[in-house]
Amino acid sequence: MTARISSINLNVNSLDKIADFYSNILGMQVSNEPEDAVSCAFTTEGCKITFNNKSDLTDYVARDNGFYWKIGITVKNLIVASKYLKKNGIVVTEPRQFKDIGYMCHLRDPAGFSIELLQCGFEGKEQPVPDGHPIGVQATLAHITLRVTDIIAAQQYFEHTLGMRLMSVQPVSDYHFCLYFYTWTDDTLPDPNLASVKNRQWLWARPYTLVELQRLQAPDATIHKAGPGEAGFNGFTFRTSTSEQLTEVSLSDLETLE
Repeated sequence: MTARISSINLNVNSLDKIADFYSNILGMQVSNEPEDAVSCAFTTEGCKITFNNKSDLTDYVARDNGFYWKIGITVKNLIVASKYLKKNGIVVTEPRQFKDIGYMCHLRDPAGFSIELLQCGFEGKEQPVPDGHPIGVQATLAHITLRVTDIIAAQQYFEHTLGMRLMSVQPVSDYHFCLYFYTWTDDTLPDPNLASVKNRQWLWARPYTLVELQRLQAPDATIHKAGPGEAGFNGFTFRTSTSEQLTEVSLSDLETLE
């Protein structure tokens, strides 16, 4: 089966500054559909982030062990993107090459949600940026990152229940975690070894959105999931290549993951 993630759904208690940030700072196309929500996407065909306004929720709190971690945005030139963010007063970490994973930096949106900017190529492999918005013109909404401790249950769900394909396994043992990347595709990997570093820059250049799992490996690691009264992640939707119908993966569908 070939499918694509079409929407990442986040609940917030205020839409204040969301549209301005994602439009003017990140260069995304913004709409107020559905009602009482803000949807943001880099292209009309690409995955969107939908912020649903639920005024009775408590503020979102980012946690080191939160089930939902971040969205990942891939760019062709991280230096250009970082300079633009700083010029516009956005607090952003310095770009750095993190081991043999990627060249990246991090920031937060007005609601407190984490965003990772990841260059398609490793440090030193910046590409020219076309004319247009310094981030939006070169960006792909590439990853939705969830944390788990039980990788067996997670693999069972994503591979067997959703029919997704494991594309890459990236151990980071000295930080006590391992990364797993899933999508629906028939694309051929540069190297059939899922742990191969050769696959990583190729993977960052894919034009579609993947699920990234960060498996926490410390013996005492636990996962916190947002309660019904908290702002935060509320699942995602996907569409197969043979159907216009959306399939929703709600937070309750992911309840067995920990």
